[in-house]
Amino acid sequence: MGSGQTSKIGRLVNLLMEKVAEVAGEDDWEEADGWVGKWTIEGPDDVTLVYEIRGGKFFETRERENYTGEVRMSEDTFLDLVDAALHGRGEQVFIEKYRKWHIQYFGEQWLVDSERFRKVLKRLGSVPLRSLL
Repeated sequence: MGSGQTSKIGRLVNLLMEKVAEVAGEDDWEEADGWVGKWTIEGPDDVTLVYEIRGGKFFETRERENYTGEVRMSEDTFLDLVDAALHGRGEQVFIEKYRKWHIQYFGEQWLVDSERFRKVLKRLGSVPLRSLL
């Protein structure tokens, strides 16, 4: 699970991950089954959420000692990503934020993971805003 799930940012992270799961194609994450990642959104009340991939989909899970990858970013960076994804620029903003070290990734599969996430963010931008609410 993690901490901070009940905060507004925590609920927004969960909503984003639900939408990512909805727009992800079967081949986007399927070969990543067993991947367990930890997301930390840093802010006044840090939000830490743990996800695993099963059957090509993200599911919230319990904390572990070891993770396939860990992602850290500020609340502002996360909100910029969400805003960009809603306006069809998620992929571009993701690249810019990572290039400037606003998104930190710890793990061995960053190239593979980031390519998948970029594709899904791009697809998320084509979903009508109303369906995201």
